[in-house]
Amino acid sequence: MCYPRWVKKHYIIIIAALLAGRSVHADVDVEYIGHASFVIESPDGVRIVVDPFNSNRWLGFRYPESVHADAVVVTHPHYDHDASYYWGESVPVFREPGEYQVGDVRLIGVEGKHAGPYGKDFEQKNTIWLIEAGGVRIAHLGDNGPLTSTNARELGRVDVLMVPADGDDHILKPSEIAAARQALSDPLLVPMHYRLEGFLDLPRSLGPIEPWLENQTGVVRLDSNRTRLAREREPGRDVLVFQPSPELQAWPEGLRQGWAKLDEARTMMANHPTQMSQAGMLVKQAAESFECIVFEFQWARVLAQSGDKGAAVAVLETALARAARGDWQFRMSARALLAELYAAEGRTAEASEQYRIVAQQSYRTELLEKAKTFLEAH
Repeated sequence: MCYPRWVKKHYIIIIAALLAGRSVHADVDVEYIGHASFVIESPDGVRIVVDPFNSNRWLGFRYPESVHADAVVVTHPHYDHDASYYWGESVPVFREPGEYQVGDVRLIGVEGKHAGPYGKDFEQKNTIWLIEAGGVRIAHLGDNGPLTSTNARELGRVDVLMVPADGDDHILKPSEIAAARQALSDPLLVPMHYRLEGFLDLPRSLGPIEPWLENQTGVVRLDSNRTRLAREREPGRDVLVFQPSPELQAWPEGLRQGWAKLDEARTMMANHPTQMSQAGMLVKQAAESFECIVFEFQWARVLAQSGDKGAAVAVLETALARAARGDWQFRMSARALLAELYAAEGRTAEASEQYRIVAQQSYRTELLEKAKTFLEAH
């Protein structure tokens, strides 16, 4: 039987450590991809990807296709934290609280709560992840709100804390970050979830990191997106700022144009509801500019509302057939809309098939309830 390299190395190191009567402590490699996504590589070479983001929404840059993962951990099902589908079914994904083992990496998921007012569509679930490798304990908060005493107790010792920080206090206020650091006995801070320079001026609801850094001491700016961390940090290192991955690329022109058209259409519908046909044409242009499940879903919805349900079905069927890298939210929304259209045509079996997928894969309470109601009735 052929085992991965890290599996073989893992057992060799563990056996050697047991024979020597000691525990294993070694440095771990940390790679920053961008936004809130990191790769933590253990001494045995096990690569844990944390919170990969969807390439086509909000951030203005795309997730590198070259990132290798042995496992993925997800804090919550927002598109900017959960693109776990990029690796297919062969790579395990952990998202629920609990304790897991992947090679020489220990994963501890602690139940938290998404910072308000966001995440209500999935009951504000947020799993704080503690990743332990080589004796180094790294905690990733995701979009958690203020850390509770229960959170701190369940996490235990934390050597490195990855925390959302930006100049607009999008997730946590500076005082809340300071309180979390104090509760966890002063770990090394790694800021994340802020607007990155050098790409599009997006996302507009996130601030840059500089205003927050101005009030911090012991700030070290790396000239790379990779470093090696040990359990004991170097003197004078209180905050470690990574460069984003050099493989990040800004959105292509078609995607940029698509979002500009869709934003224009939304503004028109909000301010001039009588101009629905003009807004609809903008949505169509967005769908034609770039293959993106968000644009195609919105165009299908316009078609369905205008009475052309057959065309809406065709758009949705085509979009879903090629949406392997499309985000969870709009894939599930597209399936729910397709199920509605099938049901209206009397295609109950096909509607049930779509709703079963929604029931199995969606995290949005509204869609889950809709799928449950239909399936129970049929």
